[in-house]
Amino acid sequence: MPNQTHVKTGEVRFSFCHLFEPSSFNDQKPKYSLSILIDKSDKVTLDAIKKAYEAAKQLGVERYGKGFASKASPLVRPVGSNYGLLKDADQDDELASDPNYANHFVMNLKSDKAPQVLARETGRKRLTKEDGGEDIVYSGCFGKVTFNVYPYQNVATGISAGLNNVLKTRDGDRFGGWVSAEDDFADDLQDDDIYSDLL
Repeated sequence: MPNQTHVKTGEVRFSFCHLFEPSSFNDQKPKYSLSILIDKSDKVTLDAIKKAYEAAKQLGVERYGKGFASKASPLVRPVGSNYGLLKDADQDDELASDPNYANHFVMNLKSDKAPQVLARETGRKRLTKEDGGEDIVYSGCFGKVTFNVYPYQNVATGISAGLNNVLKTRDGDRFGGWVSAEDDFADDLQDDDIYSDLL
């Protein structure tokens, strides 16, 4: 029987990439993490997430008791709340003004273990920080990810998602306004005689 809490997305956009080195937020334990932007028209991915969420909720009931279902964080985060698997960017005060997030859900994925990262442009070779992985897979590019949705009960009761593997499918405009040297000097680099006047 297939793992009902396992999800493989369609093409999404990457943001806040911390795939090659764990990062800490608010003094929490450092984790590998990635935020994904899911277009609201991608019904296949959203349906898969919904099914995994329901399966995780049932798993939570089995693991923690019947009260889990009513206490668990919701599938879509209510406005003003910090709990919920998906954040509606159109309803978020900080994101609604950014055209990159328009008509998208945002989902945060984390893991204690480093994800395996691939890119179509480099084939089956697993990317690492040492071989320039951070330049290949960055905030603003597009790709697919796999993750598991799971229940938890500690200080809070909820449902979260753990990052598994990442595939970059294509480039996109970098978030944050950063532009590569290749893009800045694209016209200059086309000229084979770029340095001729210096000789």
